[in-house]
Amino acid sequence: MPIQIKKVNWECPDNIKAFHTTRIGGSSKGLFKYSNLSFDVGDGQTNVKKNRKELRQLLKLDVDPCWMKQIHSSYVKKVVSSVNDIVCDASYTQTKGLACAVLSADCLPILICDKLGTKVGVIHAGWRGLHNGIIKKFINKFSKSPKDIICWIGPSISPVNYVVREDVYKKLSKITPKMFNQLDDEHWNLDLRFGAKIVLKSLGIKKIYSNDMCTFQNSNLYYSYRRENNTGRIASLIWIE
Repeated sequence: MPIQIKKVNWECPDNIKAFHTTRIGGSSKGLFKYSNLSFDVGDGQTNVKKNRKELRQLLKLDVDPCWMKQIHSSYVKKVVSSVNDIVCDASYTQTKGLACAVLSADCLPILICDKLGTKVGVIHAGWRGLHNGIIKKFINKFSKSPKDIICWIGPSISPVNYVVREDVYKKLSKITPKMFNQLDDEHWNLDLRFGAKIVLKSLGIKKIYSNDMCTFQNSNLYYSYRRENNTGRIASLIWIE
């Protein structure tokens, strides 16, 4: 079965192409079945290479996407040609036909373009990324006109399934305490998607779309680190045609 790809549902320029995968289809086995696209989770290298090759063919890309080696950092890189394992958690490009890719299981995959269709980028944002300010750092590098930016937030873990302790609460509540729902003296539900939207809006971005599917609950479609710990990653990709 081929890797399942879904077109991103948002309003963007006609020359901007954006898709995300699910875990359906592909060559990976066992814990990573079937369409894992990450080399960093313990899956066989051959399987990942096959999956990435198949994905490129399905998307009809002339060159390999820019794959990041994500480390929950605040590093943002501009890319001008296809690269593998560039160490960062956000990348952007103005090169036509060059796809930026972000891997995710529960964290937020964020796709971004400008309203003229001249620039695209991706952000990987978990709680550490939000705390480190990766969204603001990306936007500051990406554009001087945030009002001209369009964002899409992909499938991620829902707050009811994301329980954190006081250390995370203290770090992120500075953004807004509304990201949290207190369960008891030591535990809170964390709404990553809501937190990201608050940051984006504070930067002047108004066009924000999201896929509200929960990666934890939908085990048939998505990987979840919180659910399975040792598991694969889907990909969200964007490029200028």
